Amino acid sequence: MKTVPHSQCVVHHGVDVAKTELVIDCAGSIKRFGNHAKGIAGLLAAAGKSEGVPHLVCEATGGYEQAMAKAALRAGMRVSVVPPQRVRNFARSMGRIAKSDPIDAKVITRFGQVTNPEPLQPKDSARQKLDELMRARAELLDSQQRERNRLEHHGDPAIQRMFKTLIARLDKQIAAIDERCAALISADPTLSRADALLREVPCVGPQVSRSLLAFLPELGQVGRRAIAALTGLAPYDRDSGKMQGKRFIQGGRAPVRRVLYMAAVVAIRYNPVLHDFYQRLRKEGKPGKVAVVAVARKLIVHLNTKMASLLKNPVAA
Repeated sequence: MKTVPHSQCVVHHGVDVAKTELVIDCAGSIKRFGNHAKGIAGLLAAAGKSEGVPHLVCEATGGYEQAMAKAALRAGMRVSVVPPQRVRNFARSMGRIAKSDPIDAKVITRFGQVTNPEPLQPKDSARQKLDELMRARAELLDSQQRERNRLEHHGDPAIQRMFKTLIARLDKQIAAIDERCAALISADPTLSRADALLREVPCVGPQVSRSLLAFLPELGQVGRRAIAALTGLAPYDRDSGKMQGKRFIQGGRAPVRRVLYMAAVVAIRYNPVLHDFYQRLRKEGKPGKVAVVAVARKLIVHLNTKMASLLKNPVAA
């Protein structure tokens, strides 16, 4: 990502994303482009005319924003993808009730100006392919679980065979993706070294490592507090006056948080350091889930430190 000279200011552009259309707020002027390669090129050209460093801000829309975000990163432009509920809460705080594509684009612009969201980190081609494979794997797992749930509600043997056939087919597709992920990592020296380093830690298996490499490119490049926040494992205060409420976690990247939680469950049994840490928290009266989250947070901070050492001295690692 290009650094911003002190003489230049960042200009935020809100982009309302739909399946077929992109609506961008260019300094108060609303422009519409198709959500395809030609339209995205036009949007980037329009944003590039800003008197400053353009920073595109859009909401996560289930994948419709991905093509624009990738194109912006390839062009060296700043882009942030933020949770839609943050933008809606921000709009409500300003008393904005009306909703339309141009209004949303302007609200997102204002959101970007006020909060200055962290821009996405660019990914190399291998890591981008791993990202796509791991997202596809997660979708197949979701489909498989749905078919298993449906299977439980059918007693007819013929229908059960149909659902079992679907589940077996999804099993093969998941296995095929696992093979492609393993081959991709083995063929890339950088990913291979990072994968080997992460899996040195007891409880970090192939799926945990691949998820971190795919969905958390910031690993090893930010501090302990930032990495905990990115994974949704940072504790937040809930205090008011003399009342001291319970700390809670919120936000972050759900796919990463899920695999870290499962890794923490495994670590409690098989990682001596994290096992002792968990037992100490339980003896102090911490609830089970709170202690598991604390283990997950300690785990990601440790992995972040290990990855930072690799990035500082890749040859030795």
